[in-house]
Parts: sequence; C-alpha cells; structure tokens
Amino acid sequence: MKKQKNIIVKEVKGENVLITGHWCYRCEHKWVPRGQNVPEICPKCKSPYWKKPKTRFTKKEKAKLKNKEKEK
Repeated sequence: MKKQKNIIVKEVKGENVLITGHWCYRCEHKWVPRGQNVPEICPKCKSPYWKKPKTRFTKKEKAKLKNKEKEK
C-alpha cells in the first residue's frame, strides 16, 4: 500500500510554512504526528479507519451485495 503524506499549510508571521501531517477521513481532523510512526487511530474521533475514505452505496448497490453474499 502506498503511503500518503498530507501537507498542512500554516501561515507564520507572513511566511508560508509546509508541515507534513495527517488528516482523518471520518472527522476531518488535521494533526502533526509527534514521532515517525503512523498512528493507529485518529486522536480526535478514535477511529481506526482514519486513513480510509468512507464508502457510500445506494440502496440498489447494497441489495446487490447482499444477494451476492447469500449466493456464497
């Protein structure tokens, strides 16, 4: 899996500063990590799926998925 680094732009005394950080797909919280390790959960919402975008399905798509699961 390819690691993605999100960039947080902060303005300090009239100068733009680029800081690498993380962004939660669930609660849209942005933070700068303390260490080099990738965090397991979002510090705000505590979701372990902070790196994965939400998948949204229509009712028809959900019904198709349920039918496929029943056939197996």
